[in-house]
Amino acid sequence: MSIFEEIYRYRQFDSRRDFDEAKRMLGQAISRGFVKEVPVMKKREVPRTENWYRDKETRDIYSLIPPEPPARGSWERVDIEELRRTGHLVQ
Repeated sequence: MSIFEEIYRYRQFDSRRDFDEAKRMLGQAISRGFVKEVPVMKKREVPRTENWYRDKETRDIYSLIPPEPPARGSWERVDIEELRRTGHLVQ
């Protein structure tokens, strides 16, 4: 199970409060050394705010997108192999 699944098991946040709580828990995971923020390596077609984080144990990268009405905010695993296939240098 990934750190993100432990923090919030659903992909979309039900409320701003759920997002804020997930961010708080993510901050704790970062301060404890389990997670590291990494640069966004691939911009989306539809511009939006997002941050990427690497789970230090699994080396998986996750994208966190905050709520911006009407969207509720979400997180998802980044496909590292797809990044490599499109020529992005994965850190």
